[in-house]
Amino acid sequence: MQIKEIQINNFGKLEDKNIELTNGINVIYGENESGKSTLLKFITSIFYGISKNKNGKRISDYDKYLPWNDKEFSGKIKYELDNKEEYEVYRNFAKKNPQILDKLGNDITKQYDIDKTSGSKFFEEQTKVDESLFDMSMVIMQQEVKFDEKKQNALIQKVSNIMSTGEDDVSYKEILAKLNKIQGEEIGTEKSPTKPLYLTRQKIQELNLKKKELEQILPRRYELDDKKEELEKELSQFEIELEILQKIQNMQKDIKIEEEKINVNINSKREIENKKKEEEENLESIKTKNITKKSFKLLYIIPILLTIFSVILFVLKQKIFSVIGLALAIIVICTIFLLKLNEKKKYNNIKNQEKEEKSKIRNKIDILENEIKEKEKIISEKQNELEAKKKLKEQEIKTKFYKYENIEELFKEDIENSNLINEQKMINDVKLELKQIEIEKDEIVKKSEVFTQIEEEIENLEEKLTELLDYNTSINIAKDALEKAYMSLRENVTPKFTLNLQKTIKNITDGKYNTIKINEENELMVETQNGSFVEADVLSIGTIDQLYLSLRISSIGELAKENMPIILDETFAYFDTERLKNILNFLNTEYKNRQILILTCTNREIESLEELNISYNKIEL
Repeated sequence: MQIKEIQINNFGKLEDKNIELTNGINVIYGENESGKSTLLKFITSIFYGISKNKNGKRISDYDKYLPWNDKEFSGKIKYELDNKEEYEVYRNFAKKNPQILDKLGNDITKQYDIDKTSGSKFFEEQTKVDESLFDMSMVIMQQEVKFDEKKQNALIQKVSNIMSTGEDDVSYKEILAKLNKIQGEEIGTEKSPTKPLYLTRQKIQELNLKKKELEQILPRRYELDDKKEELEKELSQFEIELEILQKIQNMQKDIKIEEEKINVNINSKREIENKKKEEEENLESIKTKNITKKSFKLLYIIPILLTIFSVILFVLKQKIFSVIGLALAIIVICTIFLLKLNEKKKYNNIKNQEKEEKSKIRNKIDILENEIKEKEKIISEKQNELEAKKKLKEQEIKTKFYKYENIEELFKEDIENSNLINEQKMINDVKLELKQIEIEKDEIVKKSEVFTQIEEEIENLEEKLTELLDYNTSINIAKDALEKAYMSLRENVTPKFTLNLQKTIKNITDGKYNTIKINEENELMVETQNGSFVEADVLSIGTIDQLYLSLRISSIGELAKENMPIILDETFAYFDTERLKNILNFLNTEYKNRQILILTCTNREIESLEELNISYNKIEL
C-alpha cells in the first residue's frame, strides 16, 4: 500500500496542508511542536475515524484535535493498494462516516460495513488491518525504542513476548499466571470456603433448606383461597338474602300501611253498615210498634143491652124507663161513635207520624247504602291498586334477584326484624371468618414473598454458579488453547520471527549479533561473537534498543498481508550516527518496495541518507 497524497483542511494545529508522498523513503521534517504527531494522528483518523470518548484520558481525541477556528474539521487521503486499486477518502470529522471514491470518482461508501460505534470499516476490509494492529505494527514512535536502565528489563520482556506470543505486550507466563489467579480469586474450588464457587454452593444449600420449610406452609394459601372463595359466595348469598328480605319487608310494610288504609275504609264501611242496621232496626221497630186501634165491641153491648132493656120495659109498659133506656142506648152509641171517631183521628195522626219517621229512616238507609257502596268501591279500588302494587314490587324484586332460587318461598313468609337480625348475624360471622382468613393469608403472602425472593435468589445464584462453572470451563479452555497456541507459535511462528529478527539485527549491528533464541523460560538469549549465549538483559541499552526495533520492523511483514507503510516517528532520536546509517541502509535495502515515512525534527536522517546516496522525498511542515 502507498499513501500518495494528504490534504489537511483543518486538524489540530495543521491547516490547509497538502502533502505528496512517494514510494520508498519519505522524510517529513519539522521543528518540535510543528505538527508531526498531529499528522500521524490525522492519517490514523482518516482511515479509522476519531473517537469522541475520553477512554480514561483527560480529553477525547476529537476535542483534542478540534480546530479553534470556525473552518471545517476535515481532510482527505489518496492511496493505492498492492493490487493497484486507487481510492480517495474524504472525512468530515464531525460525522461518523467518510466518503470513499474509487479511481473513477464513483462513490463506493455503501459497499463497506458500518459499525454503530466506530463507523465505516472500509480500511479494515481493504487491508485486513484494524486500528490496533496499525498502531502496534506500522507506527514506531520514539518512546517505544528508547529505554533507560530502569526500563531495560521491560524492553527485554517485550522482545521475549513478541517472539513467544506474537505481541510485545503479551506474556505467555503472565497470561497463564493471570488466568490461574482469576480462577483462584474469582472462582475458587469446592474446598475453598472464602471463594465464590464454594460460597455460592453453600448459599444455594441454605436457601433450599429455607425453601423446603416454606413449601410446607405455602399449600395452606391455596386452602385459604378455596375457603375464601367459598365464604365469599356464601357471603354474597347472605347479602342477597338480606337485601331481598329487606326489600320484601319494606314491601310488606308498605302493603300493611296500604292495608291499614283499606281497613280504615272497611271499618268506616262497617260503621256505616252498623248505622244502616240500626236504622233498619229502627224501621223494623216502627213496624212492630204499629199502634192498633182500640176495640169498642164491649161498649156495643151496653146500648144493645139498654135497647133490649128498653124494649122489655116498653113491653112492660114502662115507657118512661123504656125511653130512658133507649136514650141511654143512643147516648152510649153516640159516645161510642165519638170515641171511635176520636180514636180513628188519633190513629191516623200516629200513622202519619210513623210514615214520616219511616220515610226519614229509609232516606238515611238509602244514604248509608250509597255510602256503603262508595266505600266498597274505594275498598275494591284500593285492594286492586294494592294487589297491582304488590305484584309489581314482587316482580321488581324477582327480576333483580332472578338468580336466587328460593325467592318465591320468601314472599310467602312474613318478614320480621328477627329475620333480618339473624341474616345480618350470619353475614357478620362470615365477614369475621373472612377477616381471619385475610390475616392468615397476609402472613402466608409475606412468607410467599420471602419464598419468591428465595426462589429468585436461588435462580440468580444458580445462574451465577453456572456462570462461574462456565467461566471456569472457559478459563480452562483458554488455558488449554493458550498452551496449544503457545506451542504452535513456538514451533511455527517463533522460528520465523527469530530468523527475521536475526537477519535484521545482523544487518543493523554489522554482524555483531547473529543468533537469537528464546529458551523454555521465555528468556531472550543472544549469541555473542565468541559463540556463547547470554541473556539479553546483560547487553547495552543501545543494543537492546536495536534489538527491539529490529523485532518490530521484522514483524511488520508477518502481521499484515498488505505491504503497509512503515511510519517512524522520531524513532532514531537516540541512535548514534553509525547505528542510524545501518538502520537506514537496512530499510532501503530490505523494504525497497515499501513506503517508509520518517518523521523527524533534525537533519541527521537527511544527512545520513545523502551520505549513503539513498534517494528520498522530503516534506517540510
